[in-house]
Amino acid sequence: MGVMVKLAQPSVDPTVIATRVSDTTARPARYVSATSTAWHAVTVACRGPADCELALRRLREDTTHFEAVQRDERKRIVSP
Repeated sequence: MGVMVKLAQPSVDPTVIATRVSDTTARPARYVSATSTAWHAVTVACRGPADCELALRRLREDTTHFEAVQRDERKRIVSP
């Protein structure tokens, strides 16, 4: 599942961001990209829809590290 997280403390370190998401969700996370120093796209490895909802809830509850969390529903441009 792709998520967009807004960090409570802006950062540009992809390893730290992915680790924080993984620690919070208790699921493997992979850093994807940044849209600013605060907003970052991360992929969380969920086991299914209910597990993804649980991961989202955990991220949203971690207000110490994340100011906002939403599913990443941005359109991707794929070139041939």
